[in-house]
Amino acid sequence: MKKSVLIILLSTILVFNQQLLFAQPCGTRQLDPGVAAFLKLIRYQDQSIEQLRTIPIEQIKFAGPPPIQYPAADVQRIKITADSIPVLIFNPAHAQNLPILINYHGGGFISPLLPGLEHELWLDATTYGAILFAIDYRTAPENKYPAAVNDCYNAFKWIAAHGTEFGGDTSRIALTGNSAGANLVAVVTQKAKKEGIAHKIKLQVMNGLPIDLSPRNMENSVSYQENAKGYFQSKAACYFAVELYAPGGYNNPEVSPILTEDLTGLPPAVIINAEFDPLRDDGVLYAAKLRRFGVKVWDKCFAGQIHCLIGSPPASAAIKEYEAMVITAMKESFHK
Repeated sequence: MKKSVLIILLSTILVFNQQLLFAQPCGTRQLDPGVAAFLKLIRYQDQSIEQLRTIPIEQIKFAGPPPIQYPAADVQRIKITADSIPVLIFNPAHAQNLPILINYHGGGFISPLLPGLEHELWLDATTYGAILFAIDYRTAPENKYPAAVNDCYNAFKWIAAHGTEFGGDTSRIALTGNSAGANLVAVVTQKAKKEGIAHKIKLQVMNGLPIDLSPRNMENSVSYQENAKGYFQSKAACYFAVELYAPGGYNNPEVSPILTEDLTGLPPAVIINAEFDPLRDDGVLYAAKLRRFGVKVWDKCFAGQIHCLIGSPPASAAIKEYEAMVITAMKESFHK
């Protein structure tokens, strides 16, 4: 390796590690009372990675909130591409020429698109006046990396070509995702750039973003240490998810997209972080790196909140502020 290249590499590593070590909380370490009540209501208890390994995977894979009813006529269920990827299409307005949201759900790369998540997706389509395509990508441990990436990327390309057939405006596409889904948003957007089609994505929305799945990050990040346990998303759960999804593969930019060197030309981004989230610093770092490469970013760390703002009801101030950020970003990004 040439000396100049080695110096640049070492400098990059040093700066990155310093950012991890000195990232700051966004509040006063006071958990929101409503969120605290939620954790008490669900009787949340931490589990070690050893305990997680002993639980039948079906219990983890299908654990989720109870379904909430919404109008059955507002959703269409199809399968797309040669891989028969299940997709739910939410169009509560039953209208045409709507902006398109392509959603990649959370669940640690382990859970599928559970019925308990559908009402929230329906609400998103309603709130943002959009048609929402929810991608039920393949999950671990049966389908490890790159199955989820391939499904999400191929679904994006298919929707970009066929979205108008379902009432969508393919000139106004945003990718959205929570947690593992946020990681997939970042990966798909970077992959689209490599293939020269990132211009088809006008906005990326990432909530509770895991951007570096390496053990080094999990052991050095301030937010991983502060919020290792007690706040729904734990460090042990993050280790467990990576173990099943991409064992030993965390140095791949399609698993840890912070490793991609050049982020020039990526679409604008909304990045949502929470004070009591182990992944908080991941989102902070990615927002900073996007800005260094000239990407427009709307980001906020929500004080008192936990991973993905879980536990905050739809009418809460945090959720309303989050929605307002997304609406602002959509208006600006879609009308360029």
